[in-house]
Amino acid sequence: MKIFVLIFFLTLSQLQAKEILHVSSGFPKPETYLVGSIVQEGFDRAGVAIKYHTLPTERSLVNVNLGLDDVEAGRIKGIEKLYPNLMMVPVSIHKIDIVLLSKKRLRIKKISDLKPYHVGLNRGVKIAESIAKKANARSITPATSYKMLIKMLINNRVDVIITSKIAMLTMLAETSEESLFMTKEPLVSLPLYTYFNKKHKDLIPKLKIAYESMQDDGTLKKLQTEFFYKLKNKISSKVTITDD
Repeated sequence: MKIFVLIFFLTLSQLQAKEILHVSSGFPKPETYLVGSIVQEGFDRAGVAIKYHTLPTERSLVNVNLGLDDVEAGRIKGIEKLYPNLMMVPVSIHKIDIVLLSKKRLRIKKISDLKPYHVGLNRGVKIAESIAKKANARSITPATSYKMLIKMLINNRVDVIITSKIAMLTMLAETSEESLFMTKEPLVSLPLYTYFNKKHKDLIPKLKIAYESMQDDGTLKKLQTEFFYKLKNKISSKVTITDD
């Protein structure tokens, strides 16, 4: 009997040790590769096995909030107000720089400057949606992909696109369109954080320590620098970076 009990608990312990957490991300390609590499390194250092996958932006949040997935890779601080089952790891691992793309040189320095324009954005990108609403833009048109956003801009359905810098660089690398204008300085820059479903809140301190170690030894900066270098090399002279 004692042997049976011992075998039972040893087996249970092994199963628990092999538990794999499902990390969900709402980032598009190739940004999801950067975030995935950061998150993977962090969880490796924390000694926690994960499986990383990408979902549509809104679904990723919903799945983790419902407990269908375990971890949301990167979101802004305060998202738990909308998704109360999420708990944040208090170390920023990434950031989203919001920039603008247009066919004409537009003098947009602050959010309120967007008011006269027809604005396009990617559906489910909360930061872009918040900016457009705050600006009280002339119209707000959501798209289901970044390629669709480019088509909308070229066909004059929108005047300006609000999106992240990385997504913008990706779009520019894939489009054949020329004579476009992109703002150099971000309209908004926000740090991003990893969130656990609250049932895994006991792992937050471990991942916090792991992420801090990545900051201290330069791993985080190295991963980001290498990613941006490769991405920027794909951009030709098809776009003008504007300071005004």
